[in-house]
Amino acid sequence: MILQNHQPQAVLKHFEAISQIPRGSGNEQAVSDYINDFAKNLGLKTVQDNMHNLIIYKGATPGYESHPPVILQAHTDMVCEKNADVTHDFLTDPLKLYVDGDFIKAQGTTLGADNGIAVAMYMALLEAEDVQHPPLEIVLTVEEETGMGGAQNLDYSLLKGRRMVNLDSTKDTEFTMGCAAGSMVEYMLETIWRHVEPEWDVFKITVKGLTGGHSGDDIEKERGNAIVILGEILGTLYAHTPIAVASINGGMKVNAIPREATATIAVMTKDVDMALGLLEKCRANFAVQYRVSDKNLDISWEEGHAYKVMDPMRGEDLIASLSLLPNGVQHMSTEIAGLVNASCNIGVIETNADGVKISAMPRGAARFYNEQMEVQIGLLSKLTTADVTFIQRSPAWDYNPDSALLKAAQACYAPVFGKAAEVSAIHAGLECGLFADKLPGLDIISFGPTNIDLHTPEERLSIASTAKTWAFLQTLLKAL
Repeated sequence: MILQNHQPQAVLKHFEAISQIPRGSGNEQAVSDYINDFAKNLGLKTVQDNMHNLIIYKGATPGYESHPPVILQAHTDMVCEKNADVTHDFLTDPLKLYVDGDFIKAQGTTLGADNGIAVAMYMALLEAEDVQHPPLEIVLTVEEETGMGGAQNLDYSLLKGRRMVNLDSTKDTEFTMGCAAGSMVEYMLETIWRHVEPEWDVFKITVKGLTGGHSGDDIEKERGNAIVILGEILGTLYAHTPIAVASINGGMKVNAIPREATATIAVMTKDVDMALGLLEKCRANFAVQYRVSDKNLDISWEEGHAYKVMDPMRGEDLIASLSLLPNGVQHMSTEIAGLVNASCNIGVIETNADGVKISAMPRGAARFYNEQMEVQIGLLSKLTTADVTFIQRSPAWDYNPDSALLKAAQACYAPVFGKAAEVSAIHAGLECGLFADKLPGLDIISFGPTNIDLHTPEERLSIASTAKTWAFLQTLLKAL
């Protein structure tokens, strides 16, 4: 046990246990079954649906029987990102946890504290006999990180609570009271393949070493996007000499800012020296552009191998798409300093036998921001004859300044943390929007322990913050 000497042990023992169970999005059955068995062994009623969403009911403690129930909500899946030089199979391998000062980390991979630490706290509540609380309805959803598929398909008629605590926020200094609407875009450029001609030389270009991050929480930090940088490199080459694209691949998750991408291209032999000079210029320029946000950016190239390339017109459409698809911050709020109103993240690009597929995630403080970006992407798809599909749309969660739950949380916060909590809305998506949409009148608050660099292998969870958040959760439930 890596965490056995750290507190709160009631929580951390469960976090370490579920970290041994692979639980990437779409692969949650094993962890759902594990938690379901855990709850049943405690004599608790559970409902597990076909998607492996799980609802666990725990009755009120003495004196709280007449209090209205509280929904406690989190998701069981995690983003699976790793460093390129790390050997780890997210379908079979447990996470390798270690402690570095106040932080829990995983060796070369994402930690999964988003949202595993919330799951662990709820498991601790289920077995606790000394925590006072109203009736609890603990809802653990699946596929949150890939479009909130679990929450989209949950049977909300199984829930009686109209107060909900979500533990999917990542700063213990604040309460989150609103989130962005989101959607997913699949942008497919089908192509005809051509053989590589003898008078062409083939190169593999690699962009790596970027910081990456969460496509909602970190989008305003102007971190480099490996796919976009690679597209700009291809655009620079194309502007000066003919090139042909054999393949392009990058990113791992649509909601993570891509840290790595590669492209294999062909250049006419007579133009190789020019192309290499342009690559050197691009490398120097990007080193300046990202010297603060991505100081470890590495752009390299080497001799490559390819037998076929995209038809020239489709290659041009690909380069145009990478240049013109919205990426990064699109609008900042003029009312709340530092709040992003609209953004889009080009998260994954992959080459297959049919052509190239680009996956992106627009986010908006209100649904109309998403609609504006969807119109833009749709118009571009017509110009490039791409097939575009918009899927997994999720609603925004609007801030309620009159929230009774917020007032109760504010009263409980200072005795635990020694100061007042900030109140904020975030540009990331939370399942709270779907719950609010499906359960009219639902009062929601979101908080959580400090968790840094989500969706990257640098993800780290503060142990001290986890202890304070666990104490605060117990205090809040006692007050409800």
